[in-house]
Amino acid sequence: MRALAKSLVESESGSALVEFAVFLSVLTLLFVGIVDYGLEIQQAMQVQEAASAGASYGEIPGNVKNLTGMEAAATSAAPGVHGFSVTAVDIFSCTPGGAAVLSSATCSGYGTPIEYVQVKTSATVPTLLAYVGMPSSLALKGSATFRVPWTP
Repeated sequence: MRALAKSLVESESGSALVEFAVFLSVLTLLFVGIVDYGLEIQQAMQVQEAASAGASYGEIPGNVKNLTGMEAAATSAAPGVHGFSVTAVDIFSCTPGGAAVLSSATCSGYGTPIEYVQVKTSATVPTLLAYVGMPSSLALKGSATFRVPWTP
């Protein structure tokens, strides 16, 4: 009986199969994590590109006040993005990136304020797997602000 137990403990048949099973499970988890991360990056790029598409539409002369058109352009640029939302605004500022002012305001130094269109996008993208310590979905945001060309 003792010899049988000793031969089973010292036997190496099947050890390669056990090692392969452990390696394959770790490799599969790593692969799924990489695919999940790649999909999240792709969705983040789509959310940002949608904001740029909406602002591009708005900077075209004649489309500046068409906020619904800017939002539609942004929405069509992000097909299949889960939980997508968009907001478009027309703003005036005395300095690039500065505080918003009224269109009738007078800016010190050069007169009338500069007109901008701004589109902000957001989406809530679920992850493929629930990871310990990680949220089950990611909140993605995009923003684009374009200067409207001056037209007489």
